[in-house]
Amino acid sequence: MEFKKGSTYTRGEIHTLYFDTPILNNRDWQSGYVRVDDELIVFMNIDIPGLTGHDFPNSYNEEAKTVEWYGKPGTNSKQPIFDKLIKGELTPHFFARWVTNAPFTYLGVGKIIKHDDGNPTVYSTGRPTENIKLTLTFEDTGNILPPSGDGNNETSFALEKYLEEFIVSNWNNLDLGTKYDRHEEEIDGQRKKCRTDTGEIDILALSKDGTEFLVIELKKGRASDRVVGQTLRYMGYIQSEIANSNQHVKGLIIALEDDVGTRRALSQVPQIDFNRYQINFQLIKD
Repeated sequence: MEFKKGSTYTRGEIHTLYFDTPILNNRDWQSGYVRVDDELIVFMNIDIPGLTGHDFPNSYNEEAKTVEWYGKPGTNSKQPIFDKLIKGELTPHFFARWVTNAPFTYLGVGKIIKHDDGNPTVYSTGRPTENIKLTLTFEDTGNILPPSGDGNNETSFALEKYLEEFIVSNWNNLDLGTKYDRHEEEIDGQRKKCRTDTGEIDILALSKDGTEFLVIELKKGRASDRVVGQTLRYMGYIQSEIANSNQHVKGLIIALEDDVGTRRALSQVPQIDFNRYQINFQLIKD
């Protein structure tokens, strides 16, 4: 499964992406991690206790750009799941949150650089035991996770969210709004993004004459060539599952800047455009 880094998901939304059904009281999906084929979905709490009452010292080391994640009580590296994780036979998708009952933010696929058995902890009954600690790295960790102990919980990853909110709120004032209308549902006043079988589209629009869908992918900083493939997958889904035979699909990547890999890739994909955004901060004397 492919998830969007820095985006938020509930347990139910992740379950639906895999199985196209709600969780329906599945206890495995209420725990700290659950296996789906060769993937492990990890729900990690940082600086808050989990639903079971356990308060593991999961943390982010800002200087080393590493994450420490603790397994359930009684876990160790010889158990099948952790043995496969360490050997690279399972793909671990990590989701984290810093506020109780909030959705989880997708961190990405963790790369294990170290594991330690024998960390003291307790079962839910209070009986002493031990668990495993994994030290991991993620791409772009510093742009997603807050420094450990930062009570603000607002980090630079939120800039992507703010960029999205700005575009949506000011749609009719942007050049995009002169040609396209946003093609999204609202449920109870909340905007519902279009979810595909390979991830979530940031913004989906339809031209005012109804002939062209526009898939918009946002990046808070520099866009890499990987976003081109991601956008193409979303475009393929829209063309196959939503557009009719008289509608075609284009893509638009919006980012602070691109790199040479992105420019090379886009030069061969004329149906995807690239726009840079610019932040203009001013203090106006009243």
